[in-house]
Amino acid sequence: MTKGRVPAIVGYNMLTVLCAAATAWAVLTGLARLDLLGNAVQVRFVECHVEGGGRSGSHTVCSGPQLGTTFKRTVKVTYDGREGEIIRVAQKPWGSYEAVDTGLVSWGIAALLPILPLGATVAAGVFNFREVRRARISSFGPTT
Repeated sequence: MTKGRVPAIVGYNMLTVLCAAATAWAVLTGLARLDLLGNAVQVRFVECHVEGGGRSGSHTVCSGPQLGTTFKRTVKVTYDGREGEIIRVAQKPWGSYEAVDTGLVSWGIAALLPILPLGATVAAGVFNFREVRRARISSFGPTT
């Protein structure tokens, strides 16, 4: 294998894995946002406050107890709500909560968002395959 091809192959491998992880994140977030995982609970907001500021902007974070369960867990979610409001939230696989929104726009975003990182994953995989193939061909030397 040619020494010059090894960094390219390693780089394309890493890029492929990162893009695949981004695709998985987008798919799982979309599934949670649309409650297709089936783990939504209702939450009554007890407290809402604004976090952040500066360059990143600010966002409203609300928290409150789960309703209708024997184990009362306080749920914290980024949502522009008000105290006393009851909404449905779904837990994502990594533990945070997302407000459930089943509107047409949310369906469109959930369906289209994974397409960009999926395309990048395929492109990085193709480039990786091409580099590995070139390295294997060049390692055999000239065929004439």
